[in-house]
Amino acid sequence: MLLEKATQYAEDCISGKEITTPEVIQQCKWFISDREKENDESFPYRFHEEKLKVIEGILKLLNFATGFVTGSVHDGIALYQAFFITNIFGWRFKNDEHRFRYRKVTLFIPRKNAKTFIAAVIVIILMLTEDAYSEFYSICLDRDLAGEIKKAIRQILEVSPLVGKYFKIPKTLSGRTTCSLTHSTFQPRTAQANSNNSIRSAAFIADEYGAMRDNSNVNAMESGQQSVKNPLMFKLTTAYAEDKSPMLEELDYLRKIYAGTEIDDRLFALVYYSSEEHLWDDHGLYMANPLRVERNYEEIRARRKTALAKPSEQEEYLTKNMNHFVPSSSGESFISIDQVRKCKVDNIEWYGRDVYLGLDMAKTDDNVSVSMVSYDFETETILAKSWAFIPTDRITEKNNIERTDYNRFIREGNCFDCGNDVISYTYVENFIMEIQERFGVNVIQVGYDWMNCLSTAGKLDEEGMTTVEVKQHSKILHRPTKLLHESILQKKFMYEKNTLYEQNFQNAKCTYDTNQNRYLNKKKSSGKIDMIASTVNAIYLLQQELDGNNGGFSQVI
Repeated sequence: MLLEKATQYAEDCISGKEITTPEVIQQCKWFISDREKENDESFPYRFHEEKLKVIEGILKLLNFATGFVTGSVHDGIALYQAFFITNIFGWRFKNDEHRFRYRKVTLFIPRKNAKTFIAAVIVIILMLTEDAYSEFYSICLDRDLAGEIKKAIRQILEVSPLVGKYFKIPKTLSGRTTCSLTHSTFQPRTAQANSNNSIRSAAFIADEYGAMRDNSNVNAMESGQQSVKNPLMFKLTTAYAEDKSPMLEELDYLRKIYAGTEIDDRLFALVYYSSEEHLWDDHGLYMANPLRVERNYEEIRARRKTALAKPSEQEEYLTKNMNHFVPSSSGESFISIDQVRKCKVDNIEWYGRDVYLGLDMAKTDDNVSVSMVSYDFETETILAKSWAFIPTDRITEKNNIERTDYNRFIREGNCFDCGNDVISYTYVENFIMEIQERFGVNVIQVGYDWMNCLSTAGKLDEEGMTTVEVKQHSKILHRPTKLLHESILQKKFMYEKNTLYEQNFQNAKCTYDTNQNRYLNKKKSSGKIDMIASTVNAIYLLQQELDGNNGGFSQVI
C-alpha cells in the first residue's frame, strides 16, 4: 500500500493532477524512470519491496497522536509522506541490500504540513531497524525547538502501545530516548559545531536548517559519520527572512541537480514552495502545501487576507505559509536556465568571423575564464563560446567546496586544468594566442579587467593583439549586461553545448547601483560566474564597435 500511494503520488504530479513544484515533478519522474532501470546491470540500485514491507509493518503499529487524522499511520499517511518514506527506505544498493541509496535527504516545506511528525516517524523506524547501538540525533539552533522532534516521538509512542513499550523516553530535553530492542538512542541537541565534533551519528536531522547561519554545525555532525556503515543526513526546514541562510545555497544546488548541470543520485529532495506569480492565490497555496487538509487551507487563506491588509504580516505569511525566502539583499537571479537553454545549438560555424575576446583572470588559485563573441548580422544574433581554467592540484578541493564535478567539465572539453596549486597563466595566454588559428577567426580586440591581468595584457599586446581595459564599474557593465540578458530572452543569443557555462548562468545574480544600473555581483552569486563575467567583457567590446552600425544591432539594445 505504501508503494502504491507513492506511485500514485508520482503519477499525479507528473500528469498535473497534483499541483506542485517543478522540482517535485522532476523527482517523481526520476522515481518512475529509475524503477524501469532496475534490470540494467549498469544501474547500481534496486527498489527493495521486502525492506519496504518491514517499514509498512511498523507504520501499522504506530498511531496518530494529534491532528485531524486518527488511527494507524499506515492507513492515514498522506501521499507526499508515502512518497518521501518509500524513497528513503525502499531504494538500496544492489550489492548491499542493507545500504541506503540516498545518503542525503532534504525536505523544504511550510508549516502545517506535518514536517515534525514525519521526522519523528523516521527516527522511530531507524531506531527499530538499523544496527544495534546506533546513535541518532536532531540538531537545531533553538533549545526549545530542538526538543520538538522528541516531543512528537513521545506523543506517537504514547498512543502506540505495541511499539511504545520498547522505548524509554526521559523527561529532560537533553536525555537520550532508548529502544530496548536494539539499544539504539536518540538525542536532540542544539546546533553548536564545537560540542558536536565528537558525535558519531548513524543519522541526524538538521531541523529548521534554514534558520542556521552557516554549515559548521552540520559539517561537524557529518564528519562524525565517516566510520558509520549506513549514514543518513536530513535537512528539514521552512523558509526564513534571512540573507545568509545555508538553505539558499542548498536550494541553488538542488536546482542545478534538477536542471542537470550537476549530478548527485544519492541525494533525495522534496522542495515545496509557491512560485513568485502565485504567492497570493490558491494555486501557490497548493504548490507550497502538499498536505491536503482543507482546514489548514482555510487557516492559510485567512492569514493571506490579513497579510494583504496589513503589510507588517506579509513576511510571516510569505515565509511560513508560502515557503518563500524573503532576503533583503541577496541579489536577484540574472536569468532562468530554461531561457538560456533555448539558445543552445549543436554547432556554431566560427570560420571567417570577426570576434571579440573577454578575459576574467581572477586570482592565480581561482577560476580563470576566456570568452569569444561575434555578431551575426544576418540573424541579428550574438554568438558566444566560453572556456574555464582551474589549477590541476585543486580539482578535488574545488569539487568539495563548490559541490560540483570539474572532472566532468574537463571531459566535456570546456574546462582545462593547468598549473599546480595555481593557474598556469602561460597556458591560458597560449590558449588565447592560438584562438585565431584554431577557429579560423579574426580577433578584433581582447577585453580585460586590469586586476590580475596587466601582465597577460602586456604579453598579448606584444603578440600583436589589441587589448582594451574594461572598467569593472556598474555604469560601464550595465549596458553589456542588459544586452546579454535581452538577447537571451529574444533568442538572439547562441552558444554550443556547455554544461559549466549553463551552471555559471544559474549561479549569476544581479544587483543595482544607486542609479539603477544592473550588474553581475560575484559576491552575491551562488557560485562561480567567471564565464559570464568574461562574456560580458567581450560583449562590451562588441557593443562599442557596433553602436554606430546600422546593421540592425540597435534593435536588440
